[in-house]
Amino acid sequence: MKWLILIVTIFLALPSYSASLTQSQIQFILAGDTCCYSQEVLDIVQQPVYEYHRPYTIDLDLPPLKEPASKFTWTVFYALQVLDVYTTERALQYNCVEEVNPILGKSPTVNDIIRLKVLLLAPALWYTNEYETITDEDLAGANYMMTAVVANNFDVWSEAKHLDNCGKIR
Repeated sequence: MKWLILIVTIFLALPSYSASLTQSQIQFILAGDTCCYSQEVLDIVQQPVYEYHRPYTIDLDLPPLKEPASKFTWTVFYALQVLDVYTTERALQYNCVEEVNPILGKSPTVNDIIRLKVLLLAPALWYTNEYETITDEDLAGANYMMTAVVANNFDVWSEAKHLDNCGKIR
C-alpha cells in the first residue's frame, strides 16, 4: 500500500499538462480561449512572442576586404624589374643608345640602375604594404607599365644591333 501511495504522489507531483493537452487545446489557448485551465498551464503554453519592427543588425564601419596580391603577380613584378635592368644594360652597350631617365644620366652602370630601383621601389612598397594591402589590381598598373618599358628596351636594343653606324662600346 505504501508503494501505491508513493507512486500516486509522484504521479500527481509531475506536471501533467503537457501530456494531457492535445494540439487542438494548445491552439485554442493560443487563440485566446483560456477557460478552465490553470494559470501555470496558460503561462507555459502562452510564452511571450516578441515582434521586432526592425531587424536587429550591427553596423560595422569596416573597410572593404582586399585580397593581397598573389605570388604570381609579385613574381611577374620582380621579373619585370630584372628584365628592365638587363635590357637597359644590353641596349646601353651601343654608342648610339642613351638612357632617357634624367636621374641616371646618359650612360649609367648596372649598379646605378639597381640602386635607383631599390631607392624608389623599396620605400614605396614597404609603406604601401605597411598601411594598405597591395592587391593584384595595384600591381597590374605597375606591371603593365614595366612591360611597356621592357618591350621598348628590347626594341631599342634590337635596332641598335642592326644599325651600321652603331657600335658596341662595352
